[in-house]
Amino acid sequence: MIVKSANHLNPGASPARILVVEDENLITVDLAARLQRLGHKVIGAARSADQAYKIAAEHRPDLVLMDISLEGDEDGISVATRIRHDLDLAVVFISAYADNDTLERSHAAAPLGYITKPFDQSELEITIAIALHRSHLDRLLRRDRDDLRAVLDGQRHGTIVIDALGRVTFVSRAAGRLLGTAADQAIGCSWQTIFPSSPREIEQLAQALRQAPEERANILLRSQPEPGETYQIEIEVTDDTRDENGRMLFLYDVSRMASLERLLDERARFGDIIGNSDPITKVFALVRDFAPIEVPVLVDGETGVGKELVACAIHARSKRAGRPFLAVNCAGLSEELAASQLFGHARGAFTSAVSDHEGLFKAADGGTLFLDEIGELPPRVQASLLRVLEEGIVHAVGKTRGEPVDVRIIAATNRDLAREVEAGRFRADLLYRVRAARITVPPLRERKEDIMLLARSFLDQQSAQLAKPLRGFSNDALRLLHLYDWPGNVRELRNSVSVAAARARASMIQPEDLPPEILEKTAAEASLPHSPLEARLEILEALSRAGGSRTGAARLLRISRATFYRRLTALGLPTQAE
Repeated sequence: MIVKSANHLNPGASPARILVVEDENLITVDLAARLQRLGHKVIGAARSADQAYKIAAEHRPDLVLMDISLEGDEDGISVATRIRHDLDLAVVFISAYADNDTLERSHAAAPLGYITKPFDQSELEITIAIALHRSHLDRLLRRDRDDLRAVLDGQRHGTIVIDALGRVTFVSRAAGRLLGTAADQAIGCSWQTIFPSSPREIEQLAQALRQAPEERANILLRSQPEPGETYQIEIEVTDDTRDENGRMLFLYDVSRMASLERLLDERARFGDIIGNSDPITKVFALVRDFAPIEVPVLVDGETGVGKELVACAIHARSKRAGRPFLAVNCAGLSEELAASQLFGHARGAFTSAVSDHEGLFKAADGGTLFLDEIGELPPRVQASLLRVLEEGIVHAVGKTRGEPVDVRIIAATNRDLAREVEAGRFRADLLYRVRAARITVPPLRERKEDIMLLARSFLDQQSAQLAKPLRGFSNDALRLLHLYDWPGNVRELRNSVSVAAARARASMIQPEDLPPEILEKTAAEASLPHSPLEARLEILEALSRAGGSRTGAARLLRISRATFYRRLTALGLPTQAE
């Protein structure tokens, strides 16, 4: 190999500035002359370790040619190690001999080459050229690494890099702040030691690190780096593209998002009713209208829509709020039992009446009585109920004297009572009496915008009951919830979320966690393109999980930013964060 010039490996570079450290003057003079012929500039010569360190610190040469044997107590290997560590300068050793022990010791200085005495001009030229080139590449690599560190440190989310052995190789400032970990102290440690989390959360993260990319779900954990300081952190695990067995962890502070979600949930609540869709907000408006007036209200709707919750909301906003709210399901009650439950009975009124019983009308005096499934009442009990409503006096079974009561009636039914009247199964006069005001609660399939709010609320309850850190629903699971028609309405949704929470193995509910009937009924539709409503909900859910970040939401949806912005525009959503 022939090297044409000292800068052959780095064409266009300026002449190298070299410090010669040698305790023999003749060798120093000879070496300086050789270096000058190669086009380099000798910026100084030193005979001892102290002198070498002082000149190197003052002039910062491009390369230090260091004799291993020097005057004084400190040899060349020792001062070269200090120069490399403190000043980060390139070093090449020169020596008349190099035994194995000397070579072993010299590794601590991480030299960029060795030159043996007496000098061979070709060897000297090649060794220096290679050392300068390696030093140049090292500087570029350090600059790129520093730039990358600066970029990662400037991100709002935290970044942690883990090698194939599970050791931490990088911790950004944001990650250190979220975990209460000093970055320099974390390097080289096992990743488990820097997460102040519960054993369950650590195991979930360990599982995500072992899983294939398509199997991973984001992990939610709590961190308390300082007393009184708590963070909710969502962790996304990805492969390190530079190391197929390494992992990169992105830490998102979702504490503010969790607070905003709670605030949004509170704003979407009306008593215990959850929703902000047009159909349910119309129900809220009717509750506000009817609550203050002293008239019976009929709440109708399919099974499981939450009719009793509407009744509770009416009572809570009425003048009777401080008085009893009692409920009875009229379905399946015999005539005798229904009359006894509602109006009470005297001792001996019938075979099993061993004592007086006041009944629900007397117990609810001054308050509200909720008659669920009123269309199931036997005809004779319907007549007695009508009499109580007209007279305000309740007659217990077996008693001749009635007692005055002040009770507001709220009735509920999943039947069409007008048709029941036509069929002769329900009294027309009773219908007109209990239907003074009417509220129809929509089925869940007609207010699918509320599914996300309802499901998240139910999941929060289950997370607390099961002591599982459940964060939410994956995009695929959420889509299945929206595709399903929910014949059992809100009650079925609550039960389905309970099942999914119990089965979940990660912080996000996955499709396989859902009950089989949902998967079976939505199998065909799940392969179809999203409807505009479903697409809008998916975008909003991703933005919610990403704390409003458009880039983060696109990453969660696994689409490019350009595609994400096109979808925002198509759906009429703002492309800029508000």
